Amino acid sequence: RDTAIHFQYNQFAELEEIFKIHGSELAAIVMEPTRSTDPDPGFLEGIRELCNRNNTKLIFDEISIGWRLCLGGAHLLYGVNPDIAVFAKTISNGFPMGAVIGNELTMEAAQKSFISSAYWSEGVGPAASVACIEKMKTHDIPTHINKIGKYFQLKWKDIGKRYDLPVFSKGRPELVQIGFNHPEANSLMTLFTTRMLDEGFLATSGFNPTWAHQTRHVDDYFNKAESVFGELLESLRKKDINQRINNSPKHTGFSRLVD
Repeated sequence: RDTAIHFQYNQFAELEEIFKIHGSELAAIVMEPTRSTDPDPGFLEGIRELCNRNNTKLIFDEISIGWRLCLGGAHLLYGVNPDIAVFAKTISNGFPMGAVIGNELTMEAAQKSFISSAYWSEGVGPAASVACIEKMKTHDIPTHINKIGKYFQLKWKDIGKRYDLPVFSKGRPELVQIGFNHPEANSLMTLFTTRMLDEGFLATSGFNPTWAHQTRHVDDYFNKAESVFGELLESLRKKDINQRINNSPKHTGFSRLVD
């Protein structure tokens, strides 16, 4: 508690001010190099320079964006090397696995610490990671998931327009976020998820395309969504949407945990 100072992504001046006030106290900058938007020109480079001048470590959290944009991690795409980068999820295709990489000087600190684990000999995660990375070396995963994600976003906006429902789609095609711009947004998404489950689709407020996804899968999804959107519209017109979900709308994610 009270050991972290927050700054907004792409607000370099804000971070500069933090360094002016707390520069000597800052052990590290921990951030995602990107998530839903690209860094402004010079943003990541400026942070790297600030860290260099103040002897502050730069740590990139690539657990979510990981290898979705570039083989080896997003920091390679932007040409900015952190002192430490952390990966998971995409490196092992869903199997439990994490990896921490870094420059020699920074990683040497691990020699002065002790880490114990009951899972030292677990081999499924590492094996899955090796197999996944080998496939990513020979298949253009980033281009494919970008294509599928854009197709999904297009279909989502189209179905919303046709049923006159205020939908939105934001984020990268590789990590699509969807929802409704409506006072009953959480209830709408809850009913959508419930009815899509009945149709055999796990449909939530996010869609993370994979190599396995093809446009035909997206088409099947939205073919099933037709009748569901019809019910969403009806529930708003009859003002009985919460009765249809037993008055139990979904939570608001991490936002429920902060002021």
